[in-house]
Amino acid sequence: MRLRFKLNAPNKGLKALFGELEAEIMEILWEKGPLKGREIFEEMGRKRKIAYTTVLTVLDRLSKKGFIKKQKDVGSIIFVPSISKKDFQVLVTDRLIRGAIDISEDLAISAFLDIFSKMDTDKIEKLTKFIEEKINEKNKNY
Repeated sequence: MRLRFKLNAPNKGLKALFGELEAEIMEILWEKGPLKGREIFEEMGRKRKIAYTTVLTVLDRLSKKGFIKKQKDVGSIIFVPSISKKDFQVLVTDRLIRGAIDISEDLAISAFLDIFSKMDTDKIEKLTKFIEEKINEKNKNY
């Protein structure tokens, strides 16, 4: 599956990967499942004033980027996420970390350690346990 996205560093969360409206639509689809354009419009209308045609334009954009699929139903189109939220998060995280390591393995590790050192102790302990498990797995394979 080929998904197109780029990182917009000043923004946080999904908005760093999508436009604001794209992120909102993806959240709706991931939370509610397949919906018609009108249903997505109504969901968005609960939080903001938006034109129906704008919602359809954003849905078309998300479809061209590969994030949603259009399924024909009797007289209408149903919009379905082409990837789950969890799988998307894994994909993005993997690409970002691999990209950082490709730039400089040592700098990437240093940056990760700096970030991790600012986490709560319980998260650091969880990370330490995870690293130990990975080392043990690797040693078993040799």
